[in-house]
Amino acid sequence: MKPLLVIAGEASGDLHGAEILKELCELRPDLRIIGVGGSLMTPYLDRKLADVRDLGVVGFVEVLKHLPQLRRLFKTIEDVAREEGVGTVLFIDYPGFNLRLAKALRRSLPGLRLHWYVCPQVWAWKAGRIPELGRVLDTLYCLFAFEPALFQGLPVEALWVGNPLVETVVPEVDRATFFARTGLDPALPLVALLPGSRRGELDRLLAPLVATVKAWDGPRMQWVLPVAPTLDTAALELRGAPITLVHDLGYAARAYADAALVCSGTATLETALLGTPFAIIYKLSPLTFLAAKKFVKIPHFGLANVVAGAQVVPELLQGEVNPARLLRTLKELLEPGAAARMREDLARIRARLGEPGAARRVAEHLVRTAN
Repeated sequence: MKPLLVIAGEASGDLHGAEILKELCELRPDLRIIGVGGSLMTPYLDRKLADVRDLGVVGFVEVLKHLPQLRRLFKTIEDVAREEGVGTVLFIDYPGFNLRLAKALRRSLPGLRLHWYVCPQVWAWKAGRIPELGRVLDTLYCLFAFEPALFQGLPVEALWVGNPLVETVVPEVDRATFFARTGLDPALPLVALLPGSRRGELDRLLAPLVATVKAWDGPRMQWVLPVAPTLDTAALELRGAPITLVHDLGYAARAYADAALVCSGTATLETALLGTPFAIIYKLSPLTFLAAKKFVKIPHFGLANVVAGAQVVPELLQGEVNPARLLRTLKELLEPGAAARMREDLARIRARLGEPGAARRVAEHLVRTAN
């Protein structure tokens, strides 16, 4: 099997990539792997071209600011693919960058087999990507059962492999160990705060979360913020708020919390699987949000609600992400009756995500179809 090139552009992609690469290395210990990834993928990479923390940008405006850096990396990847004699490429999500790269590699190295893991959300917006993906890629690995039908009639092999979160989203430690390690009091209520893993999200969401903590006027409360591996703790400006930062226990922090405020994205589906009542929060730059409103064609913004097919989780967007609204929402989430009802709704989401083994199924397909 010729060398494999794998490209992940953010924290969630790093997690997915590590699971797939682990399975690949078991199937083919001799496989040379080159790519872009984060700390979780790094042990499996024979040659690392860049880190995901250098690519964590979101939105139309934000991407424009980083174009020179992204173009340099784009050129490096093309050159290395040719130099290393790569036979197969696995793109993991990050469509703004990866789709351009896939089209360029298809033109310059037409013999490559191009595979993509995590179908872009073409069912929400940018439906024009459906024919692009369908004609450029050899395989599209889908996480949701409704996605393959979108690509019927196109050359791509669109496969539902199940969602890896059903097996990877489990608390890292038990409840007693979590509270012992963090120094938190297991007898007091706990709220988890997740402002996102990308710098732009952090810049817009952390300040209102910190202000909410400072403005809390309810019963005595504990606050915890799981730190994503792609984030530098020095970038977290807590401004004296009593928030406990937690490293390497992100799932446990949410699983044992009584409620959570979670940045829209994969983290919302993770939190749903952990069964913790939560609200989805998100803010974009005004220009990016206006553009998104024009193109997004689904009734729900948060991924957990998309999978549920109904709004089971509150969604607070743009100006709604303010201390007064967040405080009101938190108190509603902590009300025992409302919390119990949400947990029942969240439990039904798991059934829609398939059986465990997604990473293994992808790895076996990659080996079976490799150049």
